[in-house]
Amino acid sequence: MEQFKAAVLTKQHQPLEIFNLKDAQVARGQVKVRMETSGLCGAQWNEINAVKGVDNYLPHLMGHEGYGEVIEVGEDVSRVKVGDFVVLHWRKASGIDVFGPRYESEIGLIGSGSVTTFSQITVVSENRVSPVAKNDELRLVYPLIGCALSTTWGIFKKELTISANSRILITGAGGLGLSLLFWAKVFGFGQIVIVDKFSSKKQFVDKFDVDFHSIEDGFKFADLEGKFDVIMDTTGDVNIISSGFNLLAKKGSFVLIGQPRTGETLKLEDPLKFFDGIKLFASDGGGFNPDTDFDEIVKDVNSNAALAKNLVSHVIGLEQVNEGFDVMKSGKCSRIIIDFN
Repeated sequence: MEQFKAAVLTKQHQPLEIFNLKDAQVARGQVKVRMETSGLCGAQWNEINAVKGVDNYLPHLMGHEGYGEVIEVGEDVSRVKVGDFVVLHWRKASGIDVFGPRYESEIGLIGSGSVTTFSQITVVSENRVSPVAKNDELRLVYPLIGCALSTTWGIFKKELTISANSRILITGAGGLGLSLLFWAKVFGFGQIVIVDKFSSKKQFVDKFDVDFHSIEDGFKFADLEGKFDVIMDTTGDVNIISSGFNLLAKKGSFVLIGQPRTGETLKLEDPLKFFDGIKLFASDGGGFNPDTDFDEIVKDVNSNAALAKNLVSHVIGLEQVNEGFDVMKSGKCSRIIIDFN
């Protein structure tokens, strides 16, 4: 049976380890994919660093957004067929919902899940893949449709009501923040401000032609003039959330996208704001439904290919995955993509 390389989380607060795993047979409802590309997402960094607490399923595979080719399907799979190219996503579509296999390795059995993407080959649940036409030009961007681009599309299209003249504040210029910028430009919003901790983010934000401020350079939220109709936080930093809340206009919407650490306390000043008709809510993956939304997102990304390619700053091999996470947390990148070829 064929072997393949995979990045495995064996201990929290430790780098991922690369192992050769023995290929697994597909079971009913499973789809085997030869990976082309995968995105590094902040969710995996949080998983490695126990942001949500203890991981009781170690060791296991990682990743939840990718792009690849179907090479085998299990019994009763009808959503895709061998030879199809697919985007792998964490949100459930129609189709059979099953857990992934456990893989044999030199350290014993390695767990997986309904979707994993940090491996040359992966076996996933039928309802975590959506077929897409092969696109060599956007093969580095397509993984982002599995999480960042679909979540942020849904925030604009399904979770918020925004007028053309709305003032928008985005906190955090990481993968999600830049994806919000992408859609804001695609949908024609012009009054956008984005704030990040790192001054190094300016070079990536400038590609989207919006106002940028860096906390590292001494920026304070009180420096911003006026109020914002929409504030979207991607940082999960309770201090940034608190500061941004003070800038929310009457009848404004505040969307929490980044997740705070377990056990942290969020303090909001001026509780009378809640009587101003504001909305404060956590995004539910943008409400993204692969069955109804996927094709429209792909069409919009394809139609704005040049802008979409600005989302990716680094391309790495699987063996460089830990270096990729180091660069991610340094702030000196936009999105980092694993290229398995």
